[in-house]
Amino acid sequence: MTEFAPNLERWWDWYAQPLSLARAASEWTWIERIANETRSNNPVISAQVAFEDSLTAGFCLLLAGALAVQGGITRRPHHRSYRFSDLCLQSNSPDTIPRCIERLIVESFRRKAELYQALLPAESAMVDPHCISQDHCRLAGMFYLTKLNRMEKSLTNGKLELAPGKRPSNLTIQPYHRIPEGDWIKLIENSYVNSKDVPEISSLRSTRCALEGYRANRTRGVEGWFVVRVDGKPAGCLILARNYHPVGEISYLGLSPEFRGKGYSFGIMQFALDWMASQKCTKVALAIDSRNEVALRVYQNWGFQDTISYHAWVASPKTFQSSDFYSST
Repeated sequence: MTEFAPNLERWWDWYAQPLSLARAASEWTWIERIANETRSNNPVISAQVAFEDSLTAGFCLLLAGALAVQGGITRRPHHRSYRFSDLCLQSNSPDTIPRCIERLIVESFRRKAELYQALLPAESAMVDPHCISQDHCRLAGMFYLTKLNRMEKSLTNGKLELAPGKRPSNLTIQPYHRIPEGDWIKLIENSYVNSKDVPEISSLRSTRCALEGYRANRTRGVEGWFVVRVDGKPAGCLILARNYHPVGEISYLGLSPEFRGKGYSFGIMQFALDWMASQKCTKVALAIDSRNEVALRVYQNWGFQDTISYHAWVASPKTFQSSDFYSST
């Protein structure tokens, strides 16, 4: 079991009591995974907000790359002995869930998070009435980003089934470390220009922090970062990952504007899936902005299928304004 700070374990004992065993186990497993990836024994930011005879508590996780991700929320009868957080505040409103989320956002920004994110299941059958809603996010000061689709493709016995097409002869893909770090970052930033895949993010989170997040998710000994070249010139980037299941992930695929729409996607996808097969992946996954219709068609042509969708809500220290609903207790 992952070693955590004693104050977190004590807080968790209180937080988890009203939860179902399945939800508590799922959230704790998630915390352990983030702790291992970030090499932190306390990646959790917790907050408590009291109103009359009830106390709402919640947490977020501070991931590598200055990204804070909303965790769970729970509510219990109020008693002073339940307060295990330095952020226990008194709310003047009975709607304590958005107030709790807001306090988590504020504290994550104090700890240098560049982006706060909440992913809420888009399918009504998967919405937990005891978890946060889109209204809670809006009232907490977050703004709606987009709907993200998770897509997956099975690799039968690690074998690749090709979509119709041909790999261009002037396309090459090489490990990224063959170019200077500054050129790699510039190449990624060029791929953001006029992108249809969550274009808002590039102005909210630095490229260096985004790369730090990708780096934390890499499996040791697995090198999946590549430079895409056309006629020998850097044209884009491809970031692949493989976890221990083994499931492969297309974490990022982007081309500079002048290289888009010229048929290079076939060769890049063929390379990516060949790489997955060489890593003995049984499944390949990716997340895509539902507004990116061109990329959606490319992935569908390669046999990727939608599995689950999420509404993405975010807050940024560049635009976030805290309310005055609280007083310390």
